[in-house]
Amino acid sequence: MKIKAVLFDLIGTTVKEDDPNVIMKCFEKAFTDNHILFNAELIKANRGKDKIEMINLVIKKEGLSIDYTVKVYNSFKINFAKSINGFLSNPDTLGIIKYLQERKIKIGLGTGLPRDLFEMVFAHLKWSNEMVDYIGIGKEVGKPRPHPDMIDDMMRKLSLINKKEFLKVGDTVADIEEGKNAGVMTAALLAGTQGNEALVKAKPDFTLKRLSDLKGIIETS
Repeated sequence: MKIKAVLFDLIGTTVKEDDPNVIMKCFEKAFTDNHILFNAELIKANRGKDKIEMINLVIKKEGLSIDYTVKVYNSFKINFAKSINGFLSNPDTLGIIKYLQERKIKIGLGTGLPRDLFEMVFAHLKWSNEMVDYIGIGKEVGKPRPHPDMIDDMMRKLSLINKKEFLKVGDTVADIEEGKNAGVMTAALLAGTQGNEALVKAKPDFTLKRLSDLKGIIETS
């Protein structure tokens, strides 16, 4: 079945961290700023999900009031903004986007970041909305990953019908689960965000060592 649309994850997939722990450090400081023990394992295991949801998991585990979630989240956003120079375009991103555009394949970007931080990354990288056909902010379209709402929203807005012609690409288990919950094909980028073993265990349809490996999938689909 010919692939007609691809939804990419943002951080970790199309955007890289110059230090692999930029996001983790933003989370760590957000918790320590509020005198809360940082649970690195729990945060890493839930990478790719909505950031408030990730924070809330730690807050609940520590038996703290939900009020702390907002405080930690606000600290996370401040630390993220201060770390913006730590985010770089994946060297393969612009090339693969051009490749897909030339083949008239619809391109989407989806993220668990809030819109203000998403736009901050976009501006920092000097990307434009014209690069893609769809931008999905998890919280804005309904339920965030691993729920399928973002994929369903992209298909609806771009008048896509056949789920077998849709591919979700991401570097976390949440990305793969999102695709499976939507009933579309999935490709896991082995970027080291959660470890290859966890991604392979999620049983994606394809695995990518580099984003440019997507060309092989497109050409053989």
